[in-house]
Amino acid sequence: MTVVYVICFAVLLAAGVLSLSRVERGPSMFDRILGVDVTTAVIIGTVALIAAVTKRGDLVPVLIVLALVGFIGSVSIARFAAAESAEEGRILTKDELEDILSQRDAEHEGGPGADEDEDSGSVIVSVESDDDEEHRRRDR
Repeated sequence: MTVVYVICFAVLLAAGVLSLSRVERGPSMFDRILGVDVTTAVIIGTVALIAAVTKRGDLVPVLIVLALVGFIGSVSIARFAAAESAEEGRILTKDELEDILSQRDAEHEGGPGADEDEDSGSVIVSVESDDDEEHRRRDR
């Protein structure tokens, strides 16, 4: 029976790593929500497997609470994410950001700044990672 438990733990570990990578990589908000849901399911599965291995029945209320928290959290996040448009919920790549900013520069020459949208008042923020700085240093 130990082999079955080890295989189950390995599958849960793989599922957890894949779901966390989906949360981190995205690209849309709905991908991240799905990753959080799968992560919650992996945690529930892990607790259930621990309860089976140790033959502890007192972990059943923990499983119920985890399931309820996961469900309520998923519904809450999905409700707020559904209010965003697909473009607002997506994180732009550096190239997409540069394209948008160059288009706004071309459209609004002499007008308000390229970082501010006249209609919505939204501001585009560019975040540079450490990798970008290293590439610049190498290029010099």
